[in-house]
Amino acid sequence: MIKIFKEQVESAVKVYELASELQNIEKALKKVRNTFPDFTVQSTLVKVAVVNSLYNTNIFRVYDVAHHISELIAQDGIVIEPEFVDKLSVVVLKNNGDEGKEKHYISFTSVLAHTFLSEKFPIYNSVIARMVGYHVHEEIKGNKKYTTYSDFYHDFYMLLNSLDFKTSVFDLHRYLWISGEYRKYSGFRPWENPNNEINPDLKKVFKKKGEDIQLLLKDLVKDLYGPLFLE
Repeated sequence: MIKIFKEQVESAVKVYELASELQNIEKALKKVRNTFPDFTVQSTLVKVAVVNSLYNTNIFRVYDVAHHISELIAQDGIVIEPEFVDKLSVVVLKNNGDEGKEKHYISFTSVLAHTFLSEKFPIYNSVIARMVGYHVHEEIKGNKKYTTYSDFYHDFYMLLNSLDFKTSVFDLHRYLWISGEYRKYSGFRPWENPNNEINPDLKKVFKKKGEDIQLLLKDLVKDLYGPLFLE
């Protein structure tokens, strides 16, 4: 397992505080949560539409997804277990000629679960998943592939519990995502080549030239420097 240092998480939190757009998205989602606390079809439709729009999760059958989530919660209640997120993520389409077609929306559902069910659920996306795999499964040469949210959740919490300092699910998520985006942008491990296709709000922060931001960015990748960096 590749160690995460306290400074890395602290630096990610500070970088997040420099991205006002990201903070406004977080505040908007909290307003939606407070305004629509239930999971009727109508309330769920609003939540699905907002998450899909703000996170670009490519849900094209918004009503089908909202109906599935509302129906499942009405049937089972809210279960704070990763298997429940997997159940929420599997949607059988019913409209527009796609009857019976099954879709898996793990990334979208993880955001919805984290925002509207419990912050215990970490958000899953390709960058965070790659960073979790990098830290937990350093022996794997290729990228660790997660086929279910439960597998990702298990490794995320294994990583969280391995830390020698206390932090929250959300702050660890900030580190994994922000450091991952910076590594992807710079071509640092676990990426092999620079890639400009990253979150545009974070890219603005990464491009700043000030000494303070450069020190924060260096701390984000502290694990790459090994023992020499700590001397």
